Amino acid sequence: MLARLAKSTKDVALPAVGNIGLAGESYAYHEEFFARGGGRYQIPTRRSLQNGANLKAADYIRARWKLDLIRRTIDDAFSDFDLVVLPTRRRTPRTIDSAIKREESDKLRNPELENTGQFNVYGIPAISVPCGFTSGGLPVGLMIAGPRFSEGRVLALANAYERATEWHKRKPPLRPDTPVPALAATEDRE
Repeated sequence: MLARLAKSTKDVALPAVGNIGLAGESYAYHEEFFARGGGRYQIPTRRSLQNGANLKAADYIRARWKLDLIRRTIDDAFSDFDLVVLPTRRRTPRTIDSAIKREESDKLRNPELENTGQFNVYGIPAISVPCGFTSGGLPVGLMIAGPRFSEGRVLALANAYERATEWHKRKPPLRPDTPVPALAATEDRE
């Protein structure tokens, strides 16, 4: 489908992001909310924020240098192509129940890496559009991204894809009697 919407297609690779290590920045952003209601955060997020609280300023500065370098050089990766297209997630989505069980577990797990994170690190425009459903009826996304200041091209391809397909018109089978998982109990301090 995409080959019909683009002038040409080819396989490409963008520079690896690696572990930039800006947990301290995430902690600084969430610090006030985390102090008032840390129990509202999913266990892996809590761990990450707690680790960020313990970082040294020098660690943050070195991580920031890495981030700045990646952001200064990412546009060079787009010298032979305009946009990249890839799945939004590396795995099919989980049901709500299985996602909650996974997040509430104290068992240390590798983070579920999405394909979205590196584009946040790169600081470039990206969008996810519906592109299908799993055999179990869960939605699947297609991500389109481009170099800095290419929002028009990214949005144009996303629009063309949605016009050429019907995926964005399909809805999951939700009804008023669809069970909704209970919210986790939290302790709020005033």
